[in-house]
Amino acid sequence: MDEDTPPATLGQASLRLDAVPPRRRLVHTYERGEFTVVELRGEIDLSTIDEVGTGLSAVTRSPGALVVVDLRPAQFFDCAALTLLVRTHRLLLEHDGWMGLVCTHPWHLRILRLAGLTMNLRPVATVEAACARAPRRRPQ
Repeated sequence: MDEDTPPATLGQASLRLDAVPPRRRLVHTYERGEFTVVELRGEIDLSTIDEVGTGLSAVTRSPGALVVVDLRPAQFFDCAALTLLVRTHRLLLEHDGWMGLVCTHPWHLRILRLAGLTMNLRPVATVEAACARAPRRRPQ
């Protein structure tokens, strides 16, 4: 639509592109002590995986990173998200890091179980429980 094209109208209401709300941020990251918590929000699927992947890859760069991925704010995720979780877990382990997973939605837990990921990713109900599972580091 160029600047000379009038907005589409439906009766008295008009639809303007600038009236469409901006897309919600899908990744929210914060620090909790020595841990980086990454909340995944909204719908995590093939159409949003690049944005989510960028957010997760940022936390895997530091050697020895302790990361907790929180799926509680996610409304939906598909196999692309599962692949991303496995890749993030593997990258962290390869760089002497660790990943915990928080997941409470029964449907999400079922998907993780059916994909055979609950044994490796070991989801728990809270960020605190995930942090408690992290390996303890020896002081240097």
